[in-house]
Amino acid sequence: MTSFLFDFLEDALPEGAARREIHELNEHNVLMLDLRGPSRGEMVNLIADRFLSWVATNAGDPDALSEGYGKLVELAKKQQLRSRMAASGQ
Repeated sequence: MTSFLFDFLEDALPEGAARREIHELNEHNVLMLDLRGPSRGEMVNLIADRFLSWVATNAGDPDALSEGYGKLVELAKKQQLRSRMAASGQ
C-alpha cells in the first residue's frame, strides 16, 4: 500500500531532488517519509489535493484502497493547515 503512494509521488512530482529522493527510496523499499517539515510542503499538497483521484484512475480496485488512503489524505490536509498557520505566524 505504501509503495502505491511512492509511485504516485514519483509520478506527480516535477523533475528534481524530491522526485529523485522518492525514486531512490521506492527502489530500495525504504517506504518511510517524514512529511512534517516545510520542505515537504509540495508532497503534502500533492497527497492532500490529488492522491485520491490518482488512486481512482490507477488502482485495480480503488474502492478497496479509498478508506485507508482517505485517512492519509485527511492527515495531509491537517498538515497543510499547520504549515499555512506556521507560515502566517499563527
